[in-house]
Amino acid sequence: MIKEIIKYTNMNEFDLPELTGKEERLRKKVQSKIEYCSYCQPYDEGEVIWIYGDQIELNDLMDDCNVPEKDKQKIARHLHCPYCGHADFDLGFEVGVKTRFEKQVDAHMEEVYGLYGDEVIELENLLEQYPLLAYQNKLAKRIHKEINQRKLPFTIIQGEFYRARKVESSEVLSSGKMYNPPVGKPSEGRFNHAGQSHLYLANDKATSIKEVISDEHAVLVWTQKFEISKTVNDILDLSFDWSKLTPSTSTLLLSLKVYNTIGRNDRNKENWKPDYFLTRYLMDCAKQAGYKGIKYNSTKDEYNFDLVLFYPDQVKITAVGKPTIEIFLNKQEEEKFTSDLLDIDV
Repeated sequence: MIKEIIKYTNMNEFDLPELTGKEERLRKKVQSKIEYCSYCQPYDEGEVIWIYGDQIELNDLMDDCNVPEKDKQKIARHLHCPYCGHADFDLGFEVGVKTRFEKQVDAHMEEVYGLYGDEVIELENLLEQYPLLAYQNKLAKRIHKEINQRKLPFTIIQGEFYRARKVESSEVLSSGKMYNPPVGKPSEGRFNHAGQSHLYLANDKATSIKEVISDEHAVLVWTQKFEISKTVNDILDLSFDWSKLTPSTSTLLLSLKVYNTIGRNDRNKENWKPDYFLTRYLMDCAKQAGYKGIKYNSTKDEYNFDLVLFYPDQVKITAVGKPTIEIFLNKQEEEKFTSDLLDIDV
């Protein structure tokens, strides 16, 4: 064993020992367990503070993977840390493997793909052909049941929100024109049927603007700030932060997020909007179950959220100030606009 270690230690660092088929299979097994190493961890006065992964000595990890003693040093030279790229491993080197929590999350995600993978696609295909026959589908029935039994997350909302509208005429809009449109006026949207008067808001002004523009050309946009002064309960929460994923996260909600069924619109074309069929079904289920609205991730800014209120007339919402006009420039136009300003002689 000592001769083997000396043999591989004296080899040129770029001259890796060739692995047999069996050794390569063992290498893949060990490598798949390594998530971090000591170089990934923070240091305090030269001491490693281990926070990423469960700490284990490489030699012990190889024992767990049933690597024979004679093959350990040879295989170690082929290993690396997938997080930071460090590759100078010896058998006493400390590596980080997945924590128990991370393993539980992985198992949860496998359950999501196993339970709902084909069912989500099947439901979307059904809705694209027969949008009014959704309830015949197994997954659609489960969605209806879980929303009614309040198994999906729900929240409360209060505070400042924003709404934006494109400037489409010379009319100067009053605050009254920035609330929800009258019944019969709206086209079908993500969470409303055609003619249904729901109020869409964003928690951020820039996000509200992005929601109404196509990102293609410079446009003028009306914006209005609103204040919801009294807490609104019973808001179905379809928003999701991947950094807060836990084993207890709703499997159904995860499946809707994994397959982007809530935020997608790549199949929508003019008046044909199949990507809104499932979201409008979710809305119908939520309204029937007594929810007052839906909170969801903005499709234009993943770090902010949108809100749709089903019954805005029943919410204490007040316009703050008058509507203002904002200029939206896409990235190319913004760079040109800034360049032109810098070229002006003062």
